[in-house]
Amino acid sequence: MTQPTHISQINGFTRGALVNDLRPYPEEIRFVLNRVNGTSFWAWSLWRAPEGADLLDSIPFSEEYMQCAGTADALALEVRRIEDDGAPHQYAIGKPGGDCTGEPTEVIHFDDRRHSTTVYPHEVFTADEAAVVFYTYFLTDEVSQPYELRDLHLSWPKPESDAGVS
Repeated sequence: MTQPTHISQINGFTRGALVNDLRPYPEEIRFVLNRVNGTSFWAWSLWRAPEGADLLDSIPFSEEYMQCAGTADALALEVRRIEDDGAPHQYAIGKPGGDCTGEPTEVIHFDDRRHSTTVYPHEVFTADEAAVVFYTYFLTDEVSQPYELRDLHLSWPKPESDAGVS
């Protein structure tokens, strides 16, 4: 087992160090993602721990992370990062060559169907596909080529609607 460098979070609540004591990191990530069932385990997040953090002492949160929600058969992936202007941006992750015209059509349910997100067809991943994206993020803190990012424009406060404005 190596010194843990990353933190994972289940369902937005339970956090802990991602460890490789049972299997190597790529296999551990794939194992975890294949357990996402949409009900008792419906979301998983991953981020790098601060340099020198003692993960036995505390499990710090980060403003930058990768996350997914859904089931092992249909996951929506997102990445949040702080851009050069200092502002956080959250992006949907998609496979190359997707069409983002019109509104998204694929509904991903999670939290025992209490919640959902709607994405484009090329933004739906299986657990095995997502494991490749997550492992690359684990290694580099980036979403690598050939994957595409779509800005979700989650700024707060929400921009005012243009309806009725002349």
